[in-house]
Amino acid sequence: MRLPPLQSRTRPRRNDPEFTYRSAGALKASAIRFLTALLCSIFAFGLASAQNADILATAPPTSIVLETDYIGNDDLPNCDWYTPAAEFLTSEEPEKFGRACRVNIRIRGVINRDGASLFAELISSLKDFGYQPTSIVLNSRGGDADAAISIARIIRDTDIFDSMQVETRIDESYDAVCFSACIVIFSAGYQRSLDFNINGDNNLPSRLGMHGPGQFDRSQASYDTSPGNSEIMRIGRRLKEYFRDIGVAEEFVDDMFNVPFDEIHLLTRQELISYGLYSD
Repeated sequence: MRLPPLQSRTRPRRNDPEFTYRSAGALKASAIRFLTALLCSIFAFGLASAQNADILATAPPTSIVLETDYIGNDDLPNCDWYTPAAEFLTSEEPEKFGRACRVNIRIRGVINRDGASLFAELISSLKDFGYQPTSIVLNSRGGDADAAISIARIIRDTDIFDSMQVETRIDESYDAVCFSACIVIFSAGYQRSLDFNINGDNNLPSRLGMHGPGQFDRSQASYDTSPGNSEIMRIGRRLKEYFRDIGVAEEFVDDMFNVPFDEIHLLTRQELISYGLYSD
């Protein structure tokens, strides 16, 4: 079957008299509704499938990918590549990756303990080869809080991140988010970069979202979100200790835990500044 030819369409330009601008107020309101609906629907989609299943037990492994930073490697040989962390670690030809390259680390998907172990092994190898991580790029709806804290601690306690003042940011794709446990990793950056929206309006919400924790109860095949749950209380103490160590307000954890487990609160620029998670 042959498809009909595509019809060319000319997109109106801003200087075209027929092009009509919406008012700034209407544009802002529309953008807020669209962004909030988009990001929350992404979260709800994953949550709906996880309410009666242990998402950490059924999710695919955390994806960690290495890519060379094209800005900082102009004069270095063999510093132009992109590869999964597992392949980098098991390569029989490590010399093909060069040495002392500047690299970005991309973390995607559910954050789990296997992912934290892979990250630790990767960082050890990067140190051995003299690599310099310049940024950590995130796209995750959350996962295991202990695993996220482990990754964040490695970032804060390893000199290769400190020496370059590594940046954390959210993936460039339009549907990328950083929710729940992902925020812990985002907070570990010495520089934290956020694009709040395409029009530069800081009143729109960010792609960082928080909600209260839950522990999967296998006997009930559901998540226990009660404040008195001993595991939830333990996680709360660990999170407060970590955030206190890096200068983020402990109130952030309290406010996070006050958001229902089956909801998501998108953080605004002002909220992020007040918690100490972001600065101009």
